[in-house]
Amino acid sequence: MEFSACIGDDSLGPVVQGCRDNFDFTLRFESIVLSIVPNSIFVAIAILRTAFLCRQKRLVLRGALLLAAKLTVASAYLCLQISLVALSAKHRILQPFISSTIVSTLFAACIVPLSFLEHSRSARPSVALSICLGINLLLGIAQTRTLWLMTTDNQTHNAIFARLFTAAVVAEALLLLLENQGKSRWIRCGDGGMPSPEEVSGIFSLGTFFWMRQLFLDGYRKVLRVEDLFPLDRSLSVETIQPKMERILSPGPGAHQSSLVLGLAKILSGSLMIPVIPRLCLVGFRFSQPMFIEALLGYLQQPEAPSNKGYGLIGAAVLIYSGIAVSNALYWYFHERMLCKNRAVLVTAVYEAVTRAPASASNSDALTLMSTDIEQIAMGFLNLHEFWANSIEIGLAVWMLERHLGLASLAPIATVLVCVICSLAVLRLAGSAQETWMAKTQERVGFTASVISGMKQFKISALTRPVEHMIQKMRVSELEAASSMRLIIIVVATLGYAPMAISPVITFALTSRTLEVSTVYTSMSYLVLLGDPLGNLFEAVPSLLAGLACLRRIQTFLLQEARTDLRTPRADVDGEEAVVSIRDGSFGWENGKYILANISVDFLPCRLAMVVGPVASGKSTLCKAILGEVPVSSGKVITSSTWMSKRIGYCDQTPYLANQSIRDNIIGFSPFDPARYEEVVFATLLQSDFDQLSRGDDTLVGSSGIAVSGGQRQRISIARALYLDTNFLVFDDVLSGLDEHTAEQVFHRVFGPDGLLRRRKSTAILCTHAIRWLPAADQIIVINSSGGITEQRGHQDLGTIEKNVRGLGIDPHERPNVDIEKVLESTTTALATQPSQSHRDDQVKTKASRGVYRRYISTLGKRNIFAFLIFGAGWGFFYNWGNIWLKFWSEDSSSNPSRTKSFYVGMYGLFQMLYLASLFFAAFICFRHMIQTSGARLHHTALHTLVTAQLGLFASTDHGVITNLFSQDLTLIDGELPMAVVNLSWDIFNALGMAAVIATSSPYLALAYPVIAAVLYVVQKFYLRTSRQLRILDLEAKSPLYTQFLDTLKGVVTLRAFGWVQDNIGLNGDLLDTSQRPAYLLAMAQRCLGFTVQTLTAVLAVIVVSLATQLRSNSAFTGASLVTLMSFGDILAFIVRWYTQVETCIGAVSRLKIFSESTPVEGIEESAELDGHWPSRGEIEMQGVSATYSDNEASSTSSTSTPLAMVLNNITFKILPGQKVAICGRTGSGKSSLLLLLLRLLDPVAEHALHIIVDGVPIARVPPATLRQRIIAIPQDPIFFPSGTSFAFNLDPLQVSTESECREVLGMVGLLDHVDQHGGVAAGMSAEALSQGQKQLFNVARAILRRRSDTKSGDEKSSRYGGGGVLLLDEISASLDKSTEETIHRVIDGEFKGYTVLMITHRLEPILNFDAVFVMDKGCLVERGAPRELLQTEGSRFRDLWAAAGGK
Repeated sequence: MEFSACIGDDSLGPVVQGCRDNFDFTLRFESIVLSIVPNSIFVAIAILRTAFLCRQKRLVLRGALLLAAKLTVASAYLCLQISLVALSAKHRILQPFISSTIVSTLFAACIVPLSFLEHSRSARPSVALSICLGINLLLGIAQTRTLWLMTTDNQTHNAIFARLFTAAVVAEALLLLLENQGKSRWIRCGDGGMPSPEEVSGIFSLGTFFWMRQLFLDGYRKVLRVEDLFPLDRSLSVETIQPKMERILSPGPGAHQSSLVLGLAKILSGSLMIPVIPRLCLVGFRFSQPMFIEALLGYLQQPEAPSNKGYGLIGAAVLIYSGIAVSNALYWYFHERMLCKNRAVLVTAVYEAVTRAPASASNSDALTLMSTDIEQIAMGFLNLHEFWANSIEIGLAVWMLERHLGLASLAPIATVLVCVICSLAVLRLAGSAQETWMAKTQERVGFTASVISGMKQFKISALTRPVEHMIQKMRVSELEAASSMRLIIIVVATLGYAPMAISPVITFALTSRTLEVSTVYTSMSYLVLLGDPLGNLFEAVPSLLAGLACLRRIQTFLLQEARTDLRTPRADVDGEEAVVSIRDGSFGWENGKYILANISVDFLPCRLAMVVGPVASGKSTLCKAILGEVPVSSGKVITSSTWMSKRIGYCDQTPYLANQSIRDNIIGFSPFDPARYEEVVFATLLQSDFDQLSRGDDTLVGSSGIAVSGGQRQRISIARALYLDTNFLVFDDVLSGLDEHTAEQVFHRVFGPDGLLRRRKSTAILCTHAIRWLPAADQIIVINSSGGITEQRGHQDLGTIEKNVRGLGIDPHERPNVDIEKVLESTTTALATQPSQSHRDDQVKTKASRGVYRRYISTLGKRNIFAFLIFGAGWGFFYNWGNIWLKFWSEDSSSNPSRTKSFYVGMYGLFQMLYLASLFFAAFICFRHMIQTSGARLHHTALHTLVTAQLGLFASTDHGVITNLFSQDLTLIDGELPMAVVNLSWDIFNALGMAAVIATSSPYLALAYPVIAAVLYVVQKFYLRTSRQLRILDLEAKSPLYTQFLDTLKGVVTLRAFGWVQDNIGLNGDLLDTSQRPAYLLAMAQRCLGFTVQTLTAVLAVIVVSLATQLRSNSAFTGASLVTLMSFGDILAFIVRWYTQVETCIGAVSRLKIFSESTPVEGIEESAELDGHWPSRGEIEMQGVSATYSDNEASSTSSTSTPLAMVLNNITFKILPGQKVAICGRTGSGKSSLLLLLLRLLDPVAEHALHIIVDGVPIARVPPATLRQRIIAIPQDPIFFPSGTSFAFNLDPLQVSTESECREVLGMVGLLDHVDQHGGVAAGMSAEALSQGQKQLFNVARAILRRRSDTKSGDEKSSRYGGGGVLLLDEISASLDKSTEETIHRVIDGEFKGYTVLMITHRLEPILNFDAVFVMDKGCLVERGAPRELLQTEGSRFRDLWAAAGGK
C-alpha cells in the first residue's frame, strides 16, 4: 500500500502538477515549509519562554480544573505525535514524514511544561502558545487535506496515518481553545483590585479588541465616569516607566539636542519594535492583492477552469482580507501602546524639569509643552512605522510594476522622484513654521492662564478690556502662524496624491502593450500599492517634522539650567554654632546685579531672628538665599546638617496653596497627627474660621486660594509650615496680610515667649515690616536700602537699633499689652465661596445636539462651506471616474478601437488633474480660511464670556478646567476637528463613487449595500456613544493634571523647601495615569472600529469574489471592483472613524458653547444715561444693603424661612464728596467684600440692587465694565502683563500716555531708577524682577497715570472735567515700609485731591487724618466716625483695634 504518486511530489514545487486538480502543494514543500521550519521556530520560542517563566512568581493560585484540561489535551497531543513518529518509522511508505513528525513531537513535548507554567505564572493566556498553535493549526489543515486526497480506501497504513494526523489537528485546535480561556477571576492586583481586562486577555482577544466589549456596553447603557473605565495597564503606568527614565533621561553635562530622541528610543525600544512584526505581515497581505486580482481575472477569462480553483480563490480572499484586518489591528494596538508610553515619558520629564528649574526661571511655557506640544508629538509619531513600511511597499510596488509593464514603469518612478524633491523643498520650512506656531500658542495659553488666576485683580483694576483685546490679538497671530504650517501641509498632501493621479496617465501612455483587462487592473493594483503608501508618506512627513519641532522645544526646556543649591553643609554642630552662616555673601537674580552685597550673618539654633528693612532692600532675597534658591551669588552659605533637615518650613510672601481642602493644604504629604494638627490650628486662629465654614477644614481653597480671604491664605500657609516635622522655619513677611489684632495673636501664639516655636525649641527667621515685634526677637538684622546689613544685634540692644531703623524710614513701636480674650471675642471670618464640583452635561456626553453643529457651521462662513462642498464633490467623482474610464479604454483597445489612444490618454489625464485640483482647493479653503475664521470667532466668544463672567465662576470652578477650554479644547478645534470634517466630507464623496464602481462587478452586489449600510449605522451608533464620552472624559481628566502643573509653577520654591518634590512627582504620576485611561481607551476604541470595518470589507470582498467565480461576472468590472476594494475598506473605516471623530471633537465646541451660554455674566437690567464725567463728585450711599457669595441666595428674597448666610448684612452709610474713609476690621470681617460690592464684583440680594448709589445713580444700572473704568481701584495683589511686555504698556495698557508721563509717575513712586537700570520704559519687563513692595508701587503708578489720562482725555464718555471721582484702595501698604507708605499717601493726597477715597487697611496710624473710619465685624458695619473722636470714646471698636495694633 502506498500513497498515490504525483509528478514532482519530491520537489519543493510548491504547486503539484498532474494530479489533485493541480491545486495542492507538493509533499516535500509541505514537509519542509509547513512543518519542519515553523515547528523548529516554535520549539526555540517555547524553550525561551519556559526559561523566562521559571524565574517568575506564581500569580494564579486556583483554576485547577482548567489546568488539568490543558495538560490532558497537551499530553494527548504529544501521544498522537509520538504515534505518528512510530508509524512513520515502521512503514517505508511513510518514511518521508519522519523528519517532520519528529520536529512536531519535539514541539508537542515543549507544550506540556510551558502550558503548566503559563497557567500559573502569567496573568494572560499564553501569547506564545496561541501564536504557535494558531499558525500550526492553519498549516496542519492544509496538510490534512493533502493526506486525505492522497489516501485511498484500501490503503490501511496511510489511512491510519491520515486519521492520526487529523486527530492531532483536532487536539491542537482544542488545546488552542483551552489556552485562550481567561484567568481574570483567579487574579488580584497588588492593591487588591481587579486587573484591567487588557492585562488578562490573550492575543486573539487583543487582536480583535474583544476585551473592549464591556466598555462599549457600559458606554451604550449609561453615562461613563472615569471610575467606570478599565484600570490602566500597569506596564503603561508612570510607576513602571519612571525607573528607566531616571537612568536614561537624567540631565547631565553631556546632554545635547538629540539626547531626548535617543533617550526616548532607548526607553521605548521594546514598544517600538513589537509593531514591526504585524506591520510586516500587513505588507505581505497587501501585496498579495495584486497577485490575487491577476489570478482571479485570469480565472474569469478561462471558461473551462475547474471549480476547485474558484473555491480556492474564495478561500484566498478570506485569508488575505481577514489577514489584513487582523494584522492591521495588532499593528495599531501595539503602536498605540507605544504612543501612550511616549506621552507618559514626556509629561513626566517636563514636570520633573519644572521641579528642578531655578526660582528665577519663567516656566510659563511648561503648560503648553505638556499639553499642546506633546499632543502634536503624538500626532507626528502616529505614522512613525509607516515611514519604513511605506518605503518597503513603494520599493516592492515599483519592482512588481517593472516586471509587469517593463520600461513604462519608469514613469511612476520619475513622478515619485519629482514629487519627493518638491516636497523636500517645501518641508524645509516646516520645522521653523511649527516652532513659530507653538511659540504663539504657548504665549497665548500662558497669558490666558495667568489672567484666569488673577481675574479678580484684573477686574478691580479695570483692565479686562485691554486683556481681552490683547489675548484675542494673540489668538489671531497664532492662527496666522498656524496657517503657514497648514499651507505646507496642503502642498505636501497634494504632492503626495500627485503620483497616484499622474503616474497611471504617463504609464499607460508610454506602454506599447495592448491594454487588456488583466494588464490594466493588475497594473492599477500595483499603482494603488505605490500611490497609497506614497500619499501616506507625504501626509505624515509634515506631522512628523512638526512633532520633532515640538520635541526640540521640550528638549530645550529640559536642557535649561537647573537650580543649583550653592549651600555648603557642615558636620554636626555643638553648642551655639550657627544653624546657617553666611560669609561675605552677595546675592542677586541677574548676573552682575546683586541685591544683597557682602553680608555676613549667623543664625543660631533655638532662636528667633527677625529681619527688617525698607522696600526692595533684599529681605525676600535673603530668605531665598537661605533656601538655596538664589541663582547668582558669591561667598558662602554654610548650613548645619544637624539642625537643618531636608525639610524647611517656609512661608512665602505670596502664599502658595494647592487647589485642595484647607486640611489637605496644612497636612500636605506629611503623616496625619491629630494632636499636632490641633496645635497648629489653634496657633494660627483657624478654628474660628472652620466654625464659620459649612464644611469646616474640608473647605476647598480654590485655585490660587481664591475661595478664602488673603489673611486666611497667610494663616493656612503658616499652619502648613508649623505642621511640617522640622526644626528650622523661614517666614517672609507672613503677617502683613492680617489685621492688627489677628496678627498680634498669631505672633503671640507662634513666635511669642510662650509660642509654639519656643516650646518646640525651633530656629525661625521672620522678615517683617512690623517693628513692634522686635522685642520678642533673639536676634535682629537690619538691611539698608543698598543691600547691606546695618545692624545685627540681640533684642537687648533694641534702643540702638531703633535709632537706625528710624533712619531707614521704619517706625518702631512697643509691643502692646493686649487682652487676648477680648480680641478673640471678635474673631470671625468671611464665608468662603465653596468651589462646586462641576457636573458634566450627560446629554452632551452621549449625543451632540444640533445646536452645537449649527454653532460650529455658523463660524465657518457660508461662502467657504459652499466652495468646499463643490470641490469635495469634484474630488469624489473624478477620483473614481478614472477606473471606469479605464474599463472603456481597455475594452475598446482589445477589439477594433473606435477612438485613438491619444483621446483616451488625454481624457484620462484631464480627469486625474481635475481630481488633484479639487483636492488642493478643498484643502486650501478648509485649512486656510475655514479654520482661521471659526477659530477666531469661537475663541472671541469664549474669551468675552471669560472676561465678563461673574467673579463667582473663578471661585467655584477649578482654574485648570477653565484653562483647558482655552488650551486643549481650542487645540481640538484648530487641529483634529477641521481635519475630521474635511476628511469625512472627502471620504463620503469618495465612498459613493467607490460603491458605484464596486457594484458594477455584479448587480446582485448592490442588494447587499442596504445591509452593509445598516451594519455600519449600528456599528457607529454603538461605538459613538462610548467614544464621545471617552473624548470628553479625556479632556476632563487632563484638567487636574493641568491644575497641578499650574500649582507647581507657582509654588515650586515652597515644595522644594518642604522636601515635597518627590511626593509631587508621585502625585503627578497618579494624575497622569488617570488622564491616560480615557485617552488610551479612546485610541483603542478607534482601532476597534477600524478592525470592525476592515472585517466588513473582508466580507464584502468575499461576496465579490464568490459572485464573480460562481456567476462568471464581467472581468473588466470585476477588476475595477477589486482595485477599488483595495481602498474601499480603508475609506469605510475612515468614514465611521472621521464621523465619530467629528462627534467626539465637537464636544470641544459644545464645551465652549455651554461655557459661553451657561456662565453667569455681569450685566444690567436697565442702563442709566451717564454724562461724560460721572462720578465727578464722588458721593457714595448705601441703604440697608446685604450681600452673599451664593448665587442662589443672592437671587432669593428675604422671606425665605432659612436665614441667608450673608457676607455683608444691612450696610447703611453715606460718604460725602471728597471724604477720605478708612475701612478697618479683622481678617474676614467683610472689608474687601464691601469694595467688591462697589465695583459690582459682588451683587447684593435682589431687593437691594438699587440701594447702592454713586452720585445719584444706582450702580446696578451702570454696566460693570463702565463702572470700573469710571472708578479707580488698586487691588491688594499686584498684576502685570506677560513677561516681555514693556514697562510703558504695563503702566498704560490703553497706550494714551507719553513716555515722559510714564517716567514722571514712576519717579513719583520711586521706581524710575529701577526702570532705567532695566532699559527704560520702552524695554520689556518681568514682574519677577520686582520685590513685592515694588510691585505694589508699580500698581499705584498705573492708577496715577490712569487718573491723569482720564482728566486730559477729550472723549466725553471718559473725561471727568469736574476733577473729582472715586478711588478704592485695598490694603496697598501691606508690603511697604513706613517711609514708602508715607510717600504713597503723600502722592495719593496730591494726585487724587478732590476724590472720594475708600481705603482698606490694617495699619491704623496713617488713617488718623481721614475724615471717617468704618469698622467691620462679621459682615456688619459696627462702628463709624472720625478716627480721633473714636479714639477718645471709651469702649469703641476702633479704640480696641488701635490698642491691639500697639497705638499710643
